[in-house]
Amino acid sequence: MARKRQQEPRTFSGRTPGSSRSKRHGTLFAPIAFLLVCLSLIMAMSIFFKVGEIHVEGNSVYTTEEIIEASGIDTGDNLFFINQVFMGSRLTERLPYLQTARISRVLPNKVIISVTESSSTACVYAGETLWMIDHNCKLMGPTTATEADASGFVLVKGLEPIDPVVGDTVSPGVEESPKVSYLSEILTEIDVRGLNGKVTDLDISSVANPMFMYEGRFLVKLGSKNETAHKFGVLLSAVEQLSDGDAGTIDLSMADQNQAHFMQS
Repeated sequence: MARKRQQEPRTFSGRTPGSSRSKRHGTLFAPIAFLLVCLSLIMAMSIFFKVGEIHVEGNSVYTTEEIIEASGIDTGDNLFFINQVFMGSRLTERLPYLQTARISRVLPNKVIISVTESSSTACVYAGETLWMIDHNCKLMGPTTATEADASGFVLVKGLEPIDPVVGDTVSPGVEESPKVSYLSEILTEIDVRGLNGKVTDLDISSVANPMFMYEGRFLVKLGSKNETAHKFGVLLSAVEQLSDGDAGTIDLSMADQNQAHFMQS
């Protein structure tokens, strides 16, 4: 009797006729479907998310209308196509009294423009004209006021902007540029500590040792640019320890060691 030949196991791929064709179709359909979804989202945003309300907060120098016009944002604009960084930067360039400007979107149709405004802290001469500047040394604009009229501001000497432009930072030339950053630190301390009106006649002719008058009776020497905020703290502490009749020079060049040298005049 003949023996049956043992059949060897066979392996099946599981493919069915047309499976390769279906796979190719699926591979093509996926990116097309994704593209259609993206196009649908873009169309939905352009149709439904339009600017219907623009709200401005933090302004006092400029009117709401002036800020909205300068921003370039109009009702009907697409909410998602607003370039927040660019438009915020454009606002501070066009409106010099704005220190910062931030654009926020609020769904479904609102834009909020939040601003902080600069205030003139000091004035500098450009030729024969006085220009107002803020504590960042940004040029706020020329003024017809005289030195006597500007008594509430810090009159800065020893620094003159070249070709001043409203909204630009004071630019005195390359060699004089270190004075600008030091002046900004000084004016910031005056502004933050509420010393406007107490500090006058700031002379920054020597960046190694700027000087100013304090309360009309103290000549303050700051020394080199180092720990400016700390020096102002030492100054105020020293003045508190002096009597109302004292007048003279306060040298803060050693203020990093918490020392202020007073010389009676």
